[in-house]
Amino acid sequence: MEPTCVSIIKVYSYTEKYVSAELTKQTPLAQNLGDNLGSDVGVSWCHTSKKLGVWSLGWLSRKLNCTSTEVAKWMSDDEASNCVLCQNKFNQLRRKHHCRMCGRILCSKCCKEKMPLPQLRCEEPERVCEICRPAAECVTKSRSTILSFKFEAVKGIVSMCKEEKGLCKLVELGGVQMLISMSKEPDAALRAMIAEGLHILSTHQPLHQMLAVVGVIKALCWMISACDIVTEEKAVIDSLSALTIFCKLNEFKMKALQDGALDAVLKLFQAQTTPAISLVAVSTLSLLMENPNTHTKIMDNPGNILRNMLLLCGSEDEQMQEISLKTLSHLSMGTDWHRHKIVQEDFTAGQMMLKVMRSKPKNNQILCNATCLVANLSTSSEDQGGLQELLSCLCEIMKSDVKSSALLVQISRAMANFAAFPQNTDKLLQHLPVIVYKFLKSPDNIVKMHGMRAVLHLLSKKPSNTVEELLRDGAGDLLTNISRLPGVIDAIQTSLLTQAPSRSRPSFR
Repeated sequence: MEPTCVSIIKVYSYTEKYVSAELTKQTPLAQNLGDNLGSDVGVSWCHTSKKLGVWSLGWLSRKLNCTSTEVAKWMSDDEASNCVLCQNKFNQLRRKHHCRMCGRILCSKCCKEKMPLPQLRCEEPERVCEICRPAAECVTKSRSTILSFKFEAVKGIVSMCKEEKGLCKLVELGGVQMLISMSKEPDAALRAMIAEGLHILSTHQPLHQMLAVVGVIKALCWMISACDIVTEEKAVIDSLSALTIFCKLNEFKMKALQDGALDAVLKLFQAQTTPAISLVAVSTLSLLMENPNTHTKIMDNPGNILRNMLLLCGSEDEQMQEISLKTLSHLSMGTDWHRHKIVQEDFTAGQMMLKVMRSKPKNNQILCNATCLVANLSTSSEDQGGLQELLSCLCEIMKSDVKSSALLVQISRAMANFAAFPQNTDKLLQHLPVIVYKFLKSPDNIVKMHGMRAVLHLLSKKPSNTVEELLRDGAGDLLTNISRLPGVIDAIQTSLLTQAPSRSRPSFR
């Protein structure tokens, strides 16, 4: 009676690899995956009654120990009565042959090719089946010292990356690791093909965990730093684009930083890059700067990265403007010193923030990002004098017909932040009717709360002038909104009771 398999492992969304019954969650091999086996690279478990070969164990072993290619475990002769490829039955004339790469049993026609397999420490030609031959040939050639063979290997690997079956075979036979190991090749044309291949691999989400483990992020960072920006633009863009994919994912952001992504991207800002490279570089940097630990390194960079980013805000490319302002907004979330340095550097660069806000860009997100940046900078007490022109510009934008709710949130936040400082009180009192109309009466709760913040700041600085204006319009809205805030009335009552307690002894005058 043939054994029944109880487990199936699904590794990719586009293919299935089968594991025999001896591989269960209790085996040492499975335990290497950790307790939560199902979360590793899209791995999931279910049941099947199909008889499966043990050759897949070798594939999974190489996946777990992916720094080298290992000899596959051979199928037992007793397990195969038919060739796994052509399905012809074995007999005295049709003999069994093992493929040295995958360990499966095939007939002589389906396993007739012989080639050296240095990746398996086999210098003499060995049998390789027709399924493994294309990938095995590429991996073998990649280990050659002859440049033309390396070109053929990389070209073949990149071609196989573009189709499902070829990609699966590359993963199984170590082609991915070989491509990564070749990333330090000095030939520019070869590097360009390697960068293309790594970019294609990085677009396959199920491979991300494995790629990160085998060192693809380090390889990408090295290629970004090593490539000549002028003559190898495509290789730089492919490498950067692949790196951006990993930087977008929260589970790999820290890994990217540890593997040198920030240094690699910052080097591009110190060189005269093309617009295409600059756009991808700023996008990648924006993702890395979501981690506050990167801010100090950028501020202290001797290459004047901050000034270059501010200059990019004045680019004619609106996408570049949008991403550059978003990047600076992340940076402005840091310390007061970071915000102060941005304000200072903006003056040196020619007041790029003011130019952007006055330019009335068609892309509304540009204005939204610029306003977000100014709102963050407006929390710094020592820079209020340097932000006066930006405050005046924001007041003009506030009076215009703002239809974007996201932009209105940022404007209301900026006004509330500016209102906290006495030097801005007179200017904002002149616009109090607009603040009441646009913010206090807004249907958006966030806008309404920022409006309340602004009015209360003004009330604390110049109560009589503020009350006089509110009595014309806005007092009712302010009190109604205050009454709806959880805990505010109780806090006011508590404060009043400290001055006028609810119980008291008789008093004499």
